[in-house]
Amino acid sequence: MKLPAFLSKPRWQSKDAAQRRSAIAHDNDAELVANLGRLAREDADPGVRIAAAKRLADPGIAQTLSRHDADAGVREQARALWLDLLSGTHASAPPLAERLRLLKAQEDAELAERIACHAPEPELRRAALEQVVRPALLFERALADRDAAIRLALVDRLADEAMLDRLAERARKSDKQVSRRARERIEALRMGRGDDATLEQRARQLCERMEQLLRVPDHADTERELVEQWAAVDSAATPMLRQRFQTARTLLATSREPVAPRMAVVAVAEEAAAAVTPSTTDVRTPESENTLAATDADADAVVAPLIAQARFAASLDEAQAARRQQAEHQRALLGELEATLRECAAALESGHSAAGHAAKARSEELRRRIDAPLPKALTALLADVDARYAELSRWQRWADNQHRQQLCEDIEALPGSGLHPDAVANKVREAQLAWSRLDALEGGSARAGDLNRRFHAGCRAALAPAQGYFKKRHELRQSQAAGIRDLLGRHAALAADSEDWTAIANLRRETVEALRGLDRVEPRERKALAQSLKTGLTALDARIERRDADVERAKAALIAEAEALAEALPRGAVAAARELQQRWQRAGNGRRTRDQAQWTTFRAAIDRVFGKLDAERAERSARDVESRQQAEAICAELEALAAGDAPPERGAVGRLQTAWDALRLRDDALARRYADAQERLRDIARRQDRARRHARYHAWLERYRVCRALETATTTVDAARERWLAMPSDDAAAAGLQARFDAAQAGTPAQAAADLGDAQRDVLVELELLAGIDSPADDRERRRSLQIGRLSARMSGGAAIGPAEELAALLQRWSELGAPCDAGLDARLERALAAAVDTLP
Repeated sequence: MKLPAFLSKPRWQSKDAAQRRSAIAHDNDAELVANLGRLAREDADPGVRIAAAKRLADPGIAQTLSRHDADAGVREQARALWLDLLSGTHASAPPLAERLRLLKAQEDAELAERIACHAPEPELRRAALEQVVRPALLFERALADRDAAIRLALVDRLADEAMLDRLAERARKSDKQVSRRARERIEALRMGRGDDATLEQRARQLCERMEQLLRVPDHADTERELVEQWAAVDSAATPMLRQRFQTARTLLATSREPVAPRMAVVAVAEEAAAAVTPSTTDVRTPESENTLAATDADADAVVAPLIAQARFAASLDEAQAARRQQAEHQRALLGELEATLRECAAALESGHSAAGHAAKARSEELRRRIDAPLPKALTALLADVDARYAELSRWQRWADNQHRQQLCEDIEALPGSGLHPDAVANKVREAQLAWSRLDALEGGSARAGDLNRRFHAGCRAALAPAQGYFKKRHELRQSQAAGIRDLLGRHAALAADSEDWTAIANLRRETVEALRGLDRVEPRERKALAQSLKTGLTALDARIERRDADVERAKAALIAEAEALAEALPRGAVAAARELQQRWQRAGNGRRTRDQAQWTTFRAAIDRVFGKLDAERAERSARDVESRQQAEAICAELEALAAGDAPPERGAVGRLQTAWDALRLRDDALARRYADAQERLRDIARRQDRARRHARYHAWLERYRVCRALETATTTVDAARERWLAMPSDDAAAAGLQARFDAAQAGTPAQAAADLGDAQRDVLVELELLAGIDSPADDRERRRSLQIGRLSARMSGGAAIGPAEELAALLQRWSELGAPCDAGLDARLERALAAAVDTLP
């Protein structure tokens, strides 16, 4: 080989494996890029093979190397690359659709688990989790996955009650939906295997919900739902719970009965008494009025004798005014009392016991403020309300005492339940809240007595076994706090001039982990420890930043030397450039982003040094210019072909492709231009192919319009026949439509019967569902039922058909059903058909 040819040989073809690895990592030679696949499969050096695979980032090549490469290190690194590419964590990962396709073709458990844990797209994680069967991983992802729907779906896949119980406890504070779903799943599993305790607990919950309707009445549908749920647990419920449920139903039915007519009778009697009872607030008589008038008439004559009488009259008027004011106040109180009693009666009638208690308390306060005797009507109303209030209070107290009895039994059962101490503490807290609510609902009138003492004693007994756990947790938290204090001590002991950057980095990592784990420390100590850790972290970051600045300055000096070397190019420039590279390595690593930017600048300067030694650079540049001109001509010709509506001949495109491949151009802009032109050509072909595949549906619509025009007599038979025969007959659902047209020609079009309206609407709803458009408001329930039926069929393993086959079947059904009863259904059909065709590939 001649010396010029040897010197111009690309680095990726060098015999030195290190040179080949460096070229693969940094050079942008188009020929190198085109040979990356071959280098990854065939190069003799393992480092070159894995470097080529990493730069190419092709899942197929990475998978092949991970399975068949002779070097174990290459297989390991290739498998890691393959996992990164399919999980989407690699910068050059394929599109989501491609990764989904590749995942479905794999049966690799490690791949599925890696994607389930690290894939950024929820669709990919969901597809990977469908292949995962390891319960431990399902448990972990049910707690850690970022998508709430995936977490809930994973809970439904777990069937181990102990694991579900741990999941519910772990997610109790972080994800209440998962915790609740896990509890529901445990209850469903236990009820499915006939667990007596679970069935009894369910029966108690239904009793409590039925009793809650007495205090806060709900719609009648709620009562029917509770009765239906009770039927599933009735056989397992104790006689006391059965009696409790039936009593609550009886009370609820009684509270809904209308008020007796006696209230209207009382109101009428009160008005009659007010009409016939004389007012006692005005003590003046007609005689006194006449006397005062006469006295005023003779005032000039008898002023002196009547001064005393005038003063007496004034004082009498003042007293009468005071009595009138008092009487008005009493009448206002009576009116307010009547309104309060009627409010109490209404609350008792509707079952709002809390409002009834409040109204009854206000009525008692008003009664104490009224001095005069009550009218008969108001006395009757008060007696009626008292009787009803006493009756309801007795029933409520009985029901609440039953609830208190149940709470006491639940609390007393906790010590032997085997629950986690935190769960025991939560149940005690919930029971105490329920006890307090019962006291509040009874308006403070409840006197639990022995039950109260029994309940609080049970709470203390339930918490007693958990004290050891709480003590142990306190010790663990103290141990965690001691570890953090030890970490802070190492912060203080770190020398100010320490150069052990590995130890400093480890100390920073431990500090960050300690900050994240502060929830394992006693709450009262967290704030102070967090502040100390943040202070230490800030000091470490400042030290690391100073060191990064020193590295940046040292590398900036090396960059300046390299650029000066590239400009002057003295003798021995190659040795000087290699020395600069060694000094760059000894300078160490600083901040990653800045290091990469400086390395790019330094590498460019070094490349200029070596580039000036290439004697054939000018000739290569000339060849590049010529190749670029040829490539531009190829792109222009290909763009001219892509500008037409019809796809070009295969020979023309093949000729241009062969010419382009022969150029081996390294111009990214022209490569993108060429790829864009090719993509436009492919788009033309795809559009024509799609239009050809969809033509059968448009043909059916045109023939259907002709058929409908003949059925509705908006055209003549001859005109319709002429149009019919002129249209292509290879449309979808041709047989059914031909039968309808023949019937319409014969003058006997098939008219839809009244009961076919639902069938036609069913077809329209299915068509709208296929098209992905909304159905009218009056067909939403029909659509929901259809979706439920489809989901049920899919879950039961029913065979699925493609969208095109489904659309053809729907058109066939529509053709066979006959003419629509409602003329508006045709417009709805055309809209749904157009949308459905647009969704087809």
